[in-house]
Amino acid sequence: MYRAKITPNLKKIFEKGERGEVLTLLLADGRRVKCRLEMLTYANKSDTDDTDVMVARIKYGDGNGELLAEEDIKEVL
Repeated sequence: MYRAKITPNLKKIFEKGERGEVLTLLLADGRRVKCRLEMLTYANKSDTDDTDVMVARIKYGDGNGELLAEEDIKEVL
């Protein structure tokens, strides 16, 4: 049976997201954002690397969103 390996910050996001909480994240680029988790999924590591990495699809209050990998997230507040 396949069991996904969820990284520490993505696990925190998943747990809070399951409870319907609004997340506050401090991102590696210095932004502090408030968002909600839509889902955890996999995405290619880059345009030139087909390796899959787990990412969180997050949604902001204005309807926009983005995919965040473990290395994009400095801290889940």
